[in-house]
Amino acid sequence: MKVLLVDDSKIILRVLTNVVKKYFDEVEVFTAEDGSIAMRVLEAEKVDGKSGIPIMFLDWNMPVMNGEEVVDAVRLDKELNNLRIIMATTEGGKTSVVKMMKKGVAGYLVKPFQEASIHKTLDTITARMR
Repeated sequence: MKVLLVDDSKIILRVLTNVVKKYFDEVEVFTAEDGSIAMRVLEAEKVDGKSGIPIMFLDWNMPVMNGEEVVDAVRLDKELNNLRIIMATTEGGKTSVVKMMKKGVAGYLVKPFQEASIHKTLDTITARMR
């Protein structure tokens, strides 16, 4: 399993890395501190015309390229259609959640989050992948 974690906070990246490594028996974790780096990672990891990274945790508010811009770019790239995006952000208002779900986001975590909520979201996402 490969997972991409995208957040401009090194602390959040560290927390998510630790939780994801506990959740999956075997996982390769990629990190990016903004959306433009994330898009380069996704492009580099494409395999046979689709995303080689099936799950991405994505912050909304970041410099250079924000989370919404990443979601829009991913949805325009047919080779990334299999990517499951989990928003992990402080943007927890109903309007924000609905907006991102309409754009095809698979899960939503509002910061500060607990390990149990991350695991529950991963349970839901991985069940849909089977």
